[in-house]
Amino acid sequence: MAELTVGLLLYPEFEILDMAGPLECLNILSVYMGKKLDLHIISDTMDPVGPGTREDGSSTFAGKQLYVPTCTVHDAPSIDLLIVPGGPGSVKKDVMKPFVEYIRKLHTDAKPPKYFFSICSGSLLFAQAGILDEQSATTNKAFWTNITAQGPRTKWIAKARWVVSGNIWTTSGVTAGIDGMLALMARIWGDETADGVEATMEHNRAREAGEDPWAEKYGCEDVLPVDK
Repeated sequence: MAELTVGLLLYPEFEILDMAGPLECLNILSVYMGKKLDLHIISDTMDPVGPGTREDGSSTFAGKQLYVPTCTVHDAPSIDLLIVPGGPGSVKKDVMKPFVEYIRKLHTDAKPPKYFFSICSGSLLFAQAGILDEQSATTNKAFWTNITAQGPRTKWIAKARWVVSGNIWTTSGVTAGIDGMLALMARIWGDETADGVEATMEHNRAREAGEDPWAEKYGCEDVLPVDK
């Protein structure tokens, strides 16, 4: 039996490293450390999905990078951890509707995931699903103003590599997903395990959530929730 069953939510035009960074942490945990993990790749259809648009087909560089779903938002099994990457596609509300609805229903399910985990603008899907209402979160600093404006009921924390609010983990831009996933691993399996994954990756992780230089670089400030 798996120690952790992971659901990776992929939509057209997701950011590759948002997905690949946390997934590589889990690969190392499974392959080199013997943890029993299971994975479901979830999309809106069973068609291959990647960082290009579906209209691109295989005609662009990004369009040639395709991942094959194992299930859809309509028939996905129970999971312990939901991972939602960001990317250009996350702001396309019409395309995101089935993904946002899946997150909303999953959050209110009789047996919801133990952890919700977003990277970069993936937090926008959480906000639109309503699971960040009156919660603290963070997101990509380069696009801070645009993203936070679309989550008016969330308390957005600027100087944060990741933010934990109950069972919801949100991380900053792109590579922050690695640091956040290592922090989650430390929470679940302890620091020694997270340190081992970090060393195997040859990655110097942020050890404190507030270790974030990018908020200052991009002039980001906290955004308080707006009352209805």
